[in-house]
Amino acid sequence: MPRQTQSYEDNENYLLLSKVSHEIRNPVALINSFLQLLAVNHPELKDDNCFLKIEENMDFLKGLLDELSTYNHSHTANTEDTNPYLLLQDLTASAAALLESQGIELQLTKETAVPRIPIDKIKFQQLISNLIRNAAESMSDGGTIHIRLSCDGDFVTIKVEDTGCGIPEEYLPTLFDLFVTHKKNGTGLGLAICREIVTAHHGSISAQSVPGEGTTFTVMLPVA
Repeated sequence: MPRQTQSYEDNENYLLLSKVSHEIRNPVALINSFLQLLAVNHPELKDDNCFLKIEENMDFLKGLLDELSTYNHSHTANTEDTNPYLLLQDLTASAAALLESQGIELQLTKETAVPRIPIDKIKFQQLISNLIRNAAESMSDGGTIHIRLSCDGDFVTIKVEDTGCGIPEEYLPTLFDLFVTHKKNGTGLGLAICREIVTAHHGSISAQSVPGEGTTFTVMLPVA
């Protein structure tokens, strides 16, 4: 599998998004400060539905800017040889309790011996956390997320399987595209960030889904 590299167009996009998010962040911070002052000086506003909607949308905008910042930095990786199974154990242990409260069981299975591979630990955590969150959001009535880890000698494969609502076939070709989302409150950044992180590790990511049965995301990372 050939290693992927960033194109000139990609670099231009990163620079543009970085500049735009930087320019937007300052007025957003200022508006948020004024909202906080209004809430302090006029406590009655906390019961006003319009004010609450403004706060709700401000939180969404701040979250969007944070995701843009993450995307802008996701195409680089500071790697060190790491045991991916140990990282996944820590991640699943942290996420399991919260998911359990949502009626979701999180499982981790190591199917073969797995070597240490070059990994940016922070980016890897973002990658897997995004995939777990994406899976959980597809299971409003609970279900199971199963993470499977294996190695064929050349690549370490991580499969994140869920028993959620699935993804329509026509959505799959653009699933990892920037700003493409089919969720009510989605930003179109989560899976795009996943793709950038995997590409920065010279790997690949893909998705298979059966509507009504569930989805499997497959990440392949080179051993060397």
